[in-house]
Order: sequence, then C-alpha cells, then structure tokens
Amino acid sequence: MSTTEATPTEPSAQVAVPTARGRRTRAKIVEAGRRVLAERGYFQSTVADLTAESGVALGTLYRYFPNKEAVFGEILEAVMEELRESVSGSWTKGEELASLRESSRRYLEAYYRNRQLIAGLIDMAAAKPEVDRRWWELRNKTFERKERYLDRALPNGDLDPALAAVALASMIEQFAFHSFIQAGRYGRPLPDVDDAADTLSTIWYRAIYAQR
Repeated sequence: MSTTEATPTEPSAQVAVPTARGRRTRAKIVEAGRRVLAERGYFQSTVADLTAESGVALGTLYRYFPNKEAVFGEILEAVMEELRESVSGSWTKGEELASLRESSRRYLEAYYRNRQLIAGLIDMAAAKPEVDRRWWELRNKTFERKERYLDRALPNGDLDPALAAVALASMIEQFAFHSFIQAGRYGRPLPDVDDAADTLSTIWYRAIYAQR
C-alpha cells in the first residue's frame, strides 16, 4: 500500500476559512485524524480513512489540509504540548522528591494516554525529515526547560545542566516508550504507573540532590 497521498494542485488546495463553521469542520478533521492514527498507525492510514472517519468530502478536507501529514502534524503539536503541560504546577518548593514523583507520574499518565498516537507519530518522524525536525524542536523545548531548572538546582557546577537535562529527561521519555509502546507491541505487561514514577523520581533525586 502506498504511504504517499496525492495533493491537489489547484490554488484552493489549502484555504483557511476563518468562520465558526470552518473552525468546527477543521477541528472535526483533526479529531478524526487522532482516531485514525491511533487505530491504524501512520503507514496504514490514508486520506480516505480521514474522510470516512470525519464524514467530510475529499474536497472539503483538502480545503484545510494538503495531505494526511498536515493533519497528523497538528496532532504532534497538541500531543507534545500535552506532555509539557502535564507537569505544570507539580512542584512544591522544599519537597523535591515528592515533586519529582508527582511530575513523573503526571508525565507517564499523559504518555500512556497518548501512547498509540505517539507510536504513529514516531513512525511519521522516521519517514518524513521535516516532521523529525519539528519533533526535535519540540523536544528541545522540554530539554531547555529542564536545563533552566537544573541550572538553579546545581549550584556547585559538578554537572553540566544542559547535558544533565537531556540525560534525565531522555531517561523518562525512553522509559515511557519502552514500557508503554514497545512492551504493548510485543505482548509484555505494562508497568504500574505509580511504581514507575517512584523508580524514576528516586533516580532523578539521587542524581541531583542526594549528595547535596
């Protein structure tokens, strides 16, 4: 099955319609895209799937999006924002271990909730360099936020905040990928989120605070 989608060449292929009805139609297509991507994955999904799931005509879909990648690109932005926002408000000054545990638990819950979408988006990033670059940019926002936090938490300069941020954030991200996507894909049991949050936050705490 081909994984590429024909894109109309006429000027009206992607015309924004800034009306309430147009916004509702666009949102309906994106929501349908979430269901299609979660159920079929990136490579097996088609524009025809999107029109069938959303209930809009092919021409209508092309008024808002030139191809399935554009629909899924909006989903990528939304999922990455949800992962970032999942940890907002989880920090209590002076309660570092408890705060790390809470932020880890919230992130893992958001990742688990979106695991099928993330699996499809990872496949799309592997196939589309422009999507891979956007994923890189979005992930770097998370790394940069962790770096700013570690810059304050590491006053002695014994760890490079930029390197430590990438290492620790990647640990949690890769743990979630292995535990919630790959484990499910190969029939392995998924870990308990609370147990996982305990383990990850303890590792993070020991790396940053235990000797200070």
